[in-house]
Amino acid sequence: RVHGIGPAVNVGDYLIGLGYALVAGGASQLGDACVADILARLARAHLDLCRGQGAELLWQERMDRPIRPVDVLGIYALKTAPAFEAALHAGLRAAGGSFDAGLLRRFATNLGSAFQIADDLADWRNDGQSAPSPDVLGRRPTILRAFAEETDGGRAVQDAVAAAQGSGPGALSGLLRQIYSSCGAFARAERLYGKLRDRALADAGEFPTPALCDLLRFLTRMVASR
Repeated sequence: RVHGIGPAVNVGDYLIGLGYALVAGGASQLGDACVADILARLARAHLDLCRGQGAELLWQERMDRPIRPVDVLGIYALKTAPAFEAALHAGLRAAGGSFDAGLLRRFATNLGSAFQIADDLADWRNDGQSAPSPDVLGRRPTILRAFAEETDGGRAVQDAVAAAQGSGPGALSGLLRQIYSSCGAFARAERLYGKLRDRALADAGEFPTPALCDLLRFLTRMVASR
C-alpha cells in the first residue's frame, strides 16, 4: 500500500532469491547432497507455480470460453500446492527425517486445493449483493465459476458478464452470486472443500511418526479452515 504493486512484487522476488541463498549457505551444516536436493525441489516448485499462474493468465485472455472444474483444480494443483510441498520437503529433508515423496505430494495437493477453495468461498462471504468479489475484480478462474458453467454450458455466466458490461464489478458480482446460489455452486464447493480437507487429514495420518502426523494434521486445520 505504501510503495505500490511493482516494488512489492520485486521485493517478493528478492525474498525468494534470498531463500535460495540461505539454503545454499547451509551446506556446511546440512551437507552438499541435502542442499542440492532442497534447492532442486524449490526450483521445481518455482517453475510449477509459474506454470499454474501462466494457465490462469491464459484463461483470462479467453474468458469467453467456459472452464471445467477439472481445469480449475489443475490450476490450483500447480499454483498453490507446490508451495506447501516445497516448504515441507525442505524442512523434513533438513531435519533428516524419512518420508514418502509421493505421499507428501498427494498431501500438499489436497491441502493446497482445499485452501484455494476455502479462499474462493471466503471471497463471497459478504452478503451484500453489490459487494464486488476479489475474484471478479481480478478476473480469476474459480471452482465456483466452473461449477456454474458446468450446469448450463456457461450461458448464464456469459449472459451475466454481458449484462454487466459498463456497470462495474459490483453489478457483475451481484449477478454471479445469484447464479452461483441458484445452480448450487456454493454448496458443491463446500462439499468438495470438505472432501479435500478430509483427504489431507487422512494423508497426514500415513506419515511415519506420530509427531509428524500430528504436525501435518495441525497444519491442515490451520491452513484449510472455514
